[in-house]
Amino acid sequence: MNTDGLLAEIMRSLGFLTRLPISQTWFTGQNGSLATNSRVFPLAGAVIALPAALALIVASLFNLPPAVASLLAIAVLAIVTGALHEDGLADVADGFFGGATEKQRLEIMKDSRIGTFAALALIVSVGLRTLLLAAIIEHVGPGLAALALIGTEAASRAVLVQFWHMLPSARPGGLADGAGSPDGTAAFTALLAGFLILIVAYVPAGGIGGLLIAVLLCGAATFGFANLCTLKIGGQTGDTLGAAQQIAAVALLAGLVMMV
Repeated sequence: MNTDGLLAEIMRSLGFLTRLPISQTWFTGQNGSLATNSRVFPLAGAVIALPAALALIVASLFNLPPAVASLLAIAVLAIVTGALHEDGLADVADGFFGGATEKQRLEIMKDSRIGTFAALALIVSVGLRTLLLAAIIEHVGPGLAALALIGTEAASRAVLVQFWHMLPSARPGGLADGAGSPDGTAAFTALLAGFLILIVAYVPAGGIGGLLIAVLLCGAATFGFANLCTLKIGGQTGDTLGAAQQIAAVALLAGLVMMV
């Protein structure tokens, strides 16, 4: 089996980003780090979204309300990924708003228990994505909404890679630090792949205007969150990468809804 090609990088990325049963043979003898493989995270994100997109379409075919179809799609995403990014968002919410110092915030983020801020962050993230996706279904139908979901999951993981590349590690020895950091080439490749997928996914539903508004809103949200991370903990951790993906997904969907 060729473990050095594009497919192998996607499979290894899926092995990290999901709970899918990826064969260990894809990892045999491979020299690329997770940071290097991150250049294909947008492609992996598109694959991750396929079951959720299918669930959305099937639910709509059975005449379930758009909000229900959307919630089912978001639930499938969480099942496929093991709620990896949602977990990061929850830890960030508890740490950033529950700790008084940088050290306290990082310690709280390591705690697996869910506090009030974490619960609220999860409710807001799931709620916003569900409502925004439901609005897209109502305006352009389940087919284009499913396509938009695929684009959102791809592009939001491109944002994750950019975030990882831009900010220094705030926790030496942590997951993100141990995996290295994507270099400029990997970050640019991920950004280009995510943007190309987003064009294909968003233009049919919202036109060029919808695409541009989504990208601008996502960029502003990511920039703001990056500054918040620098202020609160001095950089990024694995948890903040997951939170960045969630924030980007909400911003992208919100931008599209404004123009559909």
